[in-house]
Amino acid sequence: MLLGFPEWLRGPASIVGGEVVLDEERAEPYTPYNMDRAIFELAALVQSEDNIGAFVRRYGLLRRGPKLLGTGKCREPVSEWNTAIGSAWVAVHLYRKLREAAKTGSADPVRALGITWEQAPETSTDTEYLAWQSILLAKLINDQLGHCPTALVPASSSEQRIELGAFVFTSTPPDLLTAAYADFATLVSTRAELKECPGCGVVFHPKSGKQRYHDPSCAGSARWRRWKEKQTN
Repeated sequence: MLLGFPEWLRGPASIVGGEVVLDEERAEPYTPYNMDRAIFELAALVQSEDNIGAFVRRYGLLRRGPKLLGTGKCREPVSEWNTAIGSAWVAVHLYRKLREAAKTGSADPVRALGITWEQAPETSTDTEYLAWQSILLAKLINDQLGHCPTALVPASSSEQRIELGAFVFTSTPPDLLTAAYADFATLVSTRAELKECPGCGVVFHPKSGKQRYHDPSCAGSARWRRWKEKQTN
């Protein structure tokens, strides 16, 4: 286990009787750090529940982890997933549109999302409207981080080797969903740019300004489609 990051479980899963069920016999432990893609892939599940299994294979269940291994309780209601997926979609897309609004000076990108909040007061100007949307986005993220403790841990290299004399002040999320929001909060606080993948529409954080597609497989599919179109023409 990497210090500061509890182990989690991932593996094959299926939807049975309204629940997402992890195959406990084939589940494997791993350390869920550098989860900057998880929140985007969770938000993308709004398009289809059929992809939940692939998400669990890559990341695991949202809240139920290693402590339940062997009990038959590594399962979560699909309703919980739908709530988490909806919240992730709002967080990701609202942040992206707030960044766009900041660049254009117009609240239109945010208003076009059609997101309403019961806590939001009546506003008379774009500035007030965007300020409240920002406050409520922060509240959504903070609610997800409500039980996420922080800690000072030794820094480690890309090979997970301890760098002597170096330390990092970090969060120690108790579950996968909290870990995903913790990394997303870091992106938000650093004003990270987000893009929409032209191949599948998934919103993602590019590793460089030249990155167009959210992952290599999507880029490969796009190249194949362009080649196919050329052959047809």
